[in-house]
Amino acid sequence: MMNRLLLLLAFAMLFSSAFACADIGPKPSMEFHFVYETPKAISIINGEQIQCEDESCLDAKPLEQLGPQRFTCSENSCSSMAYGYAPYQKLVINFSDKTRESNVFKSGSFNGNFEVTVTDSRLVVRQQPHSVSIGGILLFIIALAITLILEFIVALAFLWLAKMPMRILAAVLMANLISLPIIWFIFPLFESDYVIVLAISEIFALIFEACLILILNRKSITPVKAILLSLLTNLASFILGWPLLLLISFL
Repeated sequence: MMNRLLLLLAFAMLFSSAFACADIGPKPSMEFHFVYETPKAISIINGEQIQCEDESCLDAKPLEQLGPQRFTCSENSCSSMAYGYAPYQKLVINFSDKTRESNVFKSGSFNGNFEVTVTDSRLVVRQQPHSVSIGGILLFIIALAITLILEFIVALAFLWLAKMPMRILAAVLMANLISLPIIWFIFPLFESDYVIVLAISEIFALIFEACLILILNRKSITPVKAILLSLLTNLASFILGWPLLLLISFL
């Protein structure tokens, strides 16, 4: 009876995850660093990142703000995060003296790093080698903390309902400490569509964490319950992760 109840709960969470707007895994992002070749010092006021389906950019439209998806600028740099980018991009930046537009450029890798040369009349965007920013590392640390807390709570409830040893919690936490860095820093290196990277990441997390939980607790948990535990914990972070991450970022 208890197994059926837990299975029903898992399917309910799986169904609800179809409506979730975000997960706590990495999102495609772009970092823009500005190099000035202007007669006088200027600063960035604001701007837009334009999405284009082809190099002619006739169907141009700004990147929408949707949950974590957005384009933001400080006085000296800009960055964006998205659920997925169009194949081509263009920047329109309002500076303290006037507005400048860039050349049309390809979206590039999962985490794009770009240098933007600012001349007196326009912007020239060039892609740079892949690198991990300090902001990206800080975001990962916060995401890791949220994931560990969420999955600890869900695993605790699961083990209590199933009347299983609480020592299994250690395996759940260990599995996340290994899997989440791989998901954040290894999978994004594959230049593929965000949905594909997300799907592979979630499948990897589910299987890897279930296997590690089972290996470390062979006498205390069955393969079915290990998979069910991994499914429930991953769904919890999938559904609740980014809303909590955004809430913390605004505090």
